[in-house]
Amino acid sequence: MFTDKLRPFLKKIEPIAIRPTDAQAKYKKAENIKAVIFDIYGTLIISASGDIMQDSYDVSMFSEALSNSGYKILVPENKLMSIHGIFEKVIVLEKQIAKDSGTPFPELNLVEIWDSTLKKAEADGLIKSSDFSNIRLFTFLFELKSNQVWPMPGLKETLNDLKTKGYPLGIVSNAQFYTPIIMNYFLYGRVKTDEFIDGFEKDLSVFSYKILKGKPDPLIYEELVEPLKKRGLKPQDVLYVGNDMLKDIYASSQVGFKTCFFAGDMRAYRLRKDHEQASKIQPDYIITSLEQLKDIL
Repeated sequence: MFTDKLRPFLKKIEPIAIRPTDAQAKYKKAENIKAVIFDIYGTLIISASGDIMQDSYDVSMFSEALSNSGYKILVPENKLMSIHGIFEKVIVLEKQIAKDSGTPFPELNLVEIWDSTLKKAEADGLIKSSDFSNIRLFTFLFELKSNQVWPMPGLKETLNDLKTKGYPLGIVSNAQFYTPIIMNYFLYGRVKTDEFIDGFEKDLSVFSYKILKGKPDPLIYEELVEPLKKRGLKPQDVLYVGNDMLKDIYASSQVGFKTCFFAGDMRAYRLRKDHEQASKIQPDYIITSLEQLKDIL
């Protein structure tokens, strides 16, 4: 099973520590908050890049990910770096096609992008696929190698506290299929591939790769308006927690959510001072630790 293939690699994930920011927490007891929606990368999990993007990569990452996912390498290892050049060209092309079709901030499904990339690499004679080749496994392994992740301090305790208090929890995240897998493993030690995170409401979970739109497009947040309405909730009843003043705070505020800026890790401390609107907006709350949410809610 696919899950059996993932578990050994998940067990190899190593801890990383936060890098504290110089931000000052600013919050008080909230009133009239009835649901809490979270960003993931840089908010619920520490990310070496501070986001879902790659932190670093080298030829060994390609070699290990290819070999462990059933691809045969046909060239000297140092030539494998050209695969990333193919990957970047496919990304640029597909994003431009989406923008030309009217999507200002397109998100791509990386499984499809890597599939196109590796097929081109095979046509170029760099690798050879086999009956055992698994593009989802390659995508997952390359992510684990190129962007180290670890649970944010206080993650489990904070989520458990909010669930105990009865808050519906949701997600709006620039994410890929492996993101819920990683989260379920961090939270519960489970390896699941149903692409939802246990403990979060399915109807309040929006992952960019599924709708092919990404932050800071407010439309990704508007995906929640109707599900919230069915629950008898309005956007102003919702607190959105994220680490990016543009993608999280400004964009979610355009839909009417109350906002909480998470300034807990320097890698993901995105003030966006170069963005005219995002640099001027004031979040409703600023926290430097997830556990401070217990005091707000």
